[in-house]
Amino acid sequence: MFGLVPWRKEEERAWPVGHPLAELNREFRTLANRLFTGYPTLFEEMNPERLWNVAVDETEMEFVVKMEVPGFELEEFHLEVRDNRLFVKAEHTLETKKPVEKKEEKPVAKEVRRYERVLMLPEGLELEKAEAFYRNGVLEIRLPRTKEALGFRIPVRA
Repeated sequence: MFGLVPWRKEEERAWPVGHPLAELNREFRTLANRLFTGYPTLFEEMNPERLWNVAVDETEMEFVVKMEVPGFELEEFHLEVRDNRLFVKAEHTLETKKPVEKKEEKPVAKEVRRYERVLMLPEGLELEKAEAFYRNGVLEIRLPRTKEALGFRIPVRA
């Protein structure tokens, strides 16, 4: 797999060829290239599917979106469709309280976790019949297609 990485032009050498420090410099540069090739460079487009763990399955009957969103409750999700875009938002607030002797609890720390994602939806979906399920940290959204979008199969006869 590492043989598929394009060759880079060698920079001007600070050390003469064959010097031990020149070899060490080349080995560390090769190691760094192997370790960090999975990360996007400055002008490279990031792959949102890899970063957000979203799977989109488009079948003949429906459009299914699965997202890995662990650590949220059902009531913390907000799903909305506007202009053929699906907006998925979730917010979880966790406050750590420290008991005080006077039976009053004062918040010590507050942690807020947010998840936001916007997906473009295809034409021809019945948004009124959409369903969303949340099980084991995976949010699954099912959007059935309209009868017009399903099309009509024309039989061929001899």
